[in-house]
Amino acid sequence: MKRAAALATRCAARLDALLQGSGVAALLVAYSGGLDSSVLLHLLRDYTQTRGLRLQAHHIDHALHSDSATWNARCAELATHFGVAYSAERLASTPPAGASIENWARHARYAALLAHTDAQTALLTAHHQDDQAETVLLHALRGSGPHGLAGIRAHGRCGDTRLLRPLLDESRAELRIYADVHGLTWIEDPSNAEQRFARNRLRAAVLPTMEHAFPGAAAALARVASLQGEVVEVLEALADQIVGDAQTLPMSCLRDSAPPLRPYLIKRWLARCGGPPPGRAQLEHILNDMLHARVDGAPAVVWRGVAVRRYDDRLFVTAARVPLPAEHSPSWSSPWAALALKHGDLSAQAVAEQGLDTRRLAQSSLSVRYRCGGERLRLHAGGPRRELKHLFQEWRVPPWQRASWPLLYVGDQLAAVPGYAVAAEFRSVAAGPGLRFSWQPHD
Repeated sequence: MKRAAALATRCAARLDALLQGSGVAALLVAYSGGLDSSVLLHLLRDYTQTRGLRLQAHHIDHALHSDSATWNARCAELATHFGVAYSAERLASTPPAGASIENWARHARYAALLAHTDAQTALLTAHHQDDQAETVLLHALRGSGPHGLAGIRAHGRCGDTRLLRPLLDESRAELRIYADVHGLTWIEDPSNAEQRFARNRLRAAVLPTMEHAFPGAAAALARVASLQGEVVEVLEALADQIVGDAQTLPMSCLRDSAPPLRPYLIKRWLARCGGPPPGRAQLEHILNDMLHARVDGAPAVVWRGVAVRRYDDRLFVTAARVPLPAEHSPSWSSPWAALALKHGDLSAQAVAEQGLDTRRLAQSSLSVRYRCGGERLRLHAGGPRRELKHLFQEWRVPPWQRASWPLLYVGDQLAAVPGYAVAAEFRSVAAGPGLRFSWQPHD
C-alpha cells in the first residue's frame, strides 16, 4: 500500500511541475486498456479531481486484430468504472505494403490523438522505465547517436500540444504493484508476445537476461537516456546560437564549425524549417555534396517529399519536386489586394513614386504571367533592355524559383518583377501614384 501511495505522490509532483503556468485545463489519456494506461488513468482520476482539470480517456482501435472491437467495449467499461469520460475511434487506414507495422501504428495513433488536443489540452501516454530501456537498447543496436540514445522524452510539444509522460521514471514492476493494490483489471494484447517485433524480443528475452546478469540494467539504460537527453539539449542550444532563426543555412556555418557538430546543425536547421529528419545517408550526402560542390553547382539531396538545395553559398529546403506554374494568366482586377497564387503570395502597396504608375492601368489591365524565355526589362530610362535571365542571376533568385516567379504585364508589355524592379517606362515619378509589388514564394 505504501509503495502504491508513493507512486501516486511522485506522479502528482511531476505533473504539478510540468503543468505549472502552462494554461492546460484538460488531460487526454492515450488509453489502450492495458496495464500501463490503466494505472495512469486511475492515477489521473484522483489528480484531476483535486486540481480542477478535465480528464478524458481516448482509445485508438488500429483495426489490426480480430478482437479489437471487443477491446474497445472493454475499455469503455473500465473508463466508466473509473468515472472518466471516454471516447474512441477506429483507424480507417492500413499499413502500406512493406512498412513497419509498429512504426505505422505509432504515427497513425499519435496523429489521431493529436487531432483531439490543443494548447489547453495536454496528451498523456503511459510510457515507463522499461519502455525507456527497450527504446535505448533498440537505438543502440541500430547505431544511433545522442538523439536516439536520449530515448523517450518525459515531456515535449507537438505543435501547440504538450506531450507528457509522468510514469517514465517508474518501472513496470511498480505499476503492477499499484494495479494489484487497487484491484485494477486490464486487457492483455496478444501482439505483445509476438516475437516478430524487435521490441517484444527485447522485452521477452534480452532485458530479463540482462537484469539477471546485471541487476538494475533497465534503470541504468534509463539513466543513459537521461544523460544523452542532456547532451541533446546542449547540442540544440549550441546549434540554435549558430544557425539562428533563418530559413536558409549559410555554408559558412558548416565550414566554421567542427566536423562532428555539422550534422547536428543541419538537423536543427531542418527541424526549425519544419522538414523531416534526415537519415544518415541523407546527412552524408548533404555534408559531402554541399560542402565540396562547385561554386556554380546546384546539388540537391531529396528524401520524404523535401529537398535540400545549395545556391549562393546557402542551403535551402524546398519541395522535392518544384511544380511548374499554371499556364493561365490571372488578371489582377484589384491591384491593392493580395493575390494568392499556386507558388506564393503576391501583394502590392501604394507608394508616392518609384512604383508602377497606376495611371497606366486606366486603359490596359494588369495580368500575371510566367517566364517563357527571352523576356527583357529596362531598369533605367534611356538604358538598355536587359534579359530577365541575367537579372535573376544578379538578384540571386534561386534557380528553382525563377520559373514560378510572377511577372506583371500591362497589356502585352512586361511592366514589373515583384520584389525587384518596375520597368522604366512604367515607373511613377514626381510624387505620382504608384504601386510597389512584393512576392513571397512558398519554397
